[in-house]
Amino acid sequence: MENMNKQHLWQGEWIGDQELASRIGDIQSLVARQMACELDIETVLAAGDLLGKNIREKSAIFTELKNCLSGTDQLTSDEIALALLEIADVLRRANLEKKLIRELGSSNPLLACRTQFDDAIFEAWAPLGFLVHISPQNAFAVGPMSVLEGLLSGNFNFLKTSPQESSFAQILLHALGKCDPSAQLEKFIIVAKISSKRKDLLEPVFAGADGIAAWGGEESIQSIRAMAPASVRIVEWGHKISLAFLSMEAAQDPHTLKQLAMECCLMEQQACSSPQCVYLDTSDWNELQRFGERLADALTLVAHELPRQLPDTASAGEIALVSECHRLESCLGNARLIEAPDGGWRIYIDDHAALAASPLYRSIWVKPLPRTDIIRVLRPMRNYLQTVAICCKLSEMHPLARSFLRAGAIRIRRIGEMTGGYPGEPHDGVYALQRYCRRVSLQLAHEAQGISNFDELRKFPPLQWDPVPAITAKEQFQSVPADPAQAHLFFKSGGSTGEPKLSTFSYQQYHEHIRLGAEGLYAAGFDPLGDRAMNLFFGGGLYGGFISFFSALEQLGAIQFPMAAHGDTRMVAQEIVKNKVNVLLGMPSYILQLFEKEADILSAYRGVKKIYYGGEHFSPAQRNYLHESFQVDVIRSAAYGSVDIGPIGFQCEHSDGGVHHLQQQLQYLEILKMDEDRAVQGEEVGRLVFTPRMLSVNKPLRYEIGDVGHWIADPDGICACGRAAPRFRLLGRTGDICRIGSTFLNYQEFIRILATHFAYAGEAQLILAQAEIKEKVILVISDSERLPALRCREIFLENYLDLQEAVLTDETLLFEVQAVGIDEFHRTAGSGKLIRVLDRRAR
Repeated sequence: MENMNKQHLWQGEWIGDQELASRIGDIQSLVARQMACELDIETVLAAGDLLGKNIREKSAIFTELKNCLSGTDQLTSDEIALALLEIADVLRRANLEKKLIRELGSSNPLLACRTQFDDAIFEAWAPLGFLVHISPQNAFAVGPMSVLEGLLSGNFNFLKTSPQESSFAQILLHALGKCDPSAQLEKFIIVAKISSKRKDLLEPVFAGADGIAAWGGEESIQSIRAMAPASVRIVEWGHKISLAFLSMEAAQDPHTLKQLAMECCLMEQQACSSPQCVYLDTSDWNELQRFGERLADALTLVAHELPRQLPDTASAGEIALVSECHRLESCLGNARLIEAPDGGWRIYIDDHAALAASPLYRSIWVKPLPRTDIIRVLRPMRNYLQTVAICCKLSEMHPLARSFLRAGAIRIRRIGEMTGGYPGEPHDGVYALQRYCRRVSLQLAHEAQGISNFDELRKFPPLQWDPVPAITAKEQFQSVPADPAQAHLFFKSGGSTGEPKLSTFSYQQYHEHIRLGAEGLYAAGFDPLGDRAMNLFFGGGLYGGFISFFSALEQLGAIQFPMAAHGDTRMVAQEIVKNKVNVLLGMPSYILQLFEKEADILSAYRGVKKIYYGGEHFSPAQRNYLHESFQVDVIRSAAYGSVDIGPIGFQCEHSDGGVHHLQQQLQYLEILKMDEDRAVQGEEVGRLVFTPRMLSVNKPLRYEIGDVGHWIADPDGICACGRAAPRFRLLGRTGDICRIGSTFLNYQEFIRILATHFAYAGEAQLILAQAEIKEKVILVISDSERLPALRCREIFLENYLDLQEAVLTDETLLFEVQAVGIDEFHRTAGSGKLIRVLDRRAR
């Protein structure tokens, strides 16, 4: 914990009063410097999630915060523990993302994105800048939670707390900053204990502010306005009054009365959502008194269950004054005071319906309010109304709720749930994050063609690890159990490299992946305005290809025909022609089958101009075949991705074949040497290892996906398309290299020789088999190419030295070439992918 003489937190450093005054004197310069720095929301999400985890696990920070609050005598030990766990729940990444999406529409709202894909308008939320928070003295969590909202909206935050308060806010926000290993987050946080009378300190802070978020009554808000420049946005979180309303039937229910009594005792009514007045749906004075007596019985039963916090001198004086005045009023016969024998609670029964503020500390007004008078009686207090707890039949709820909302209430709750909330809930009728932001727009012309958001134009920093985590193999990754809370959607991998596995996603993750997939298609030249697309990916059997690209095309607002990889290729070709489809999306193996089988229809049509593929690759010969025979102009990757971790790469107009831009918003890529876990040099070929950025801080995961490739050395690190996202060439899978007959053979080398010596455009498959004593490699090709199998074998033995040595020199391997029909190739059951290397040897 901080030194007692250093009770102010200044960008991660504990400082004393003298240093605070000195730094505030130069705060204008600090603000100017800090405005040049950008806070990555991902940093806030990761740090918040880690801090919440530490609190839930009751680590040292839990103990420190609990001890800090224990010294205030405001809460019991159990209440403090519960409050800390509630804060930890707010800090969960899923809840913070939900808040961002609910309030600002995106989990990355500060990113300038196209509003739609048929224009060049980009919009984003931008932070106000320097945001000052004036926290209330009676709610220890309000200040730091407001700073958290300021961080989520990208602001530089200054929190003023009272000198009489504990250091809870300082300790919590210091711990939050330390959960960021980059030390970026703490630079956006200052927490200082300053008296409201110290204008010499507050006025310089307010002078540099872009916004001031303040809690308090009209007098305190007016004082802040007087010190602040007229241009500063004042975000008022003023005092509010909450109430309960009971139907006559509900007023008879003992459980309801007990819940109401608990609401009156909880936190001594210090929360704005605590009831200060209870209305009964009646105008009968006798009914009102009988209800007050029943409520008194309930308070007698439950008051001792919640330890009492005694009011300070001023509050005690107010309670005494209100009680005495009400006692005098009762002499007129239209008021009554019921008090606990020990003075622990009091009920003011009053025949006047007008809303009255309670002196708190278990003081409650009981008043009559027929439902027909709700709007008339409460509307004059509309600026002060907050929560209304309604207890009635379900059939009565809608008209009652409507009346209270029209009267000015902003929250409707059930009795017993008044002080509760949920992630992203509006506060005082507005979204806090929107009040801490500005909405900005950028309109660009043709130079932004193909660009979906401005993150594509900047280079993301490398991840920092201490210590560097170990590599996670595919088998290890797939054996990690899924988080049940995030397991909404299940997809099966294609199974081309082994037994298919199920991968799980939350819907939030799915929609984020789909957004990136849509942006990747747009970057690859898909035109949402002019293109007519047919989705030919495989669907069903838990395979996600078809549905994912359906969603991506939907996101683009494209015209699409969701055909899937239908077995009736004649019908598919006819629909392409009939509907003037010019874009096909699907697996190369299926698309090649379609063009080969229906060559007569599609060569006559020649209207398919673009093909976007996934899961496999087209060889140069196959590309040339589609271009020469069918006039296909564009053949690009629809996406490079994995069912395990989502989108990985996309192509632009300057990236063909296996070259992709990294989806750097989502992934971090390392290319490591083939035989050791060290980074490659230059364009050296290596293993692709990915880390999802959302897991980079508190759950680093270096996932070896099983692919190989190399970096593309773009001049100045910028592609000709203008994107700064790094590029790499995907060369195949580590599984393409197999050991057989005492040597290593590479599937890609077989493909190269077929293309080079035969201009072969069909599919090819290697089958590894056992033939009595020796092992055998069978190269399977399509008989549609009419290549002589014997001549093929001779060419391979002449041009593939490793194969030649094993077959002819060492005689440890048998080799043959087989030509088969296109339907005889072995494919995965789910995705229809060609199994490039099929190992049938006995193990």
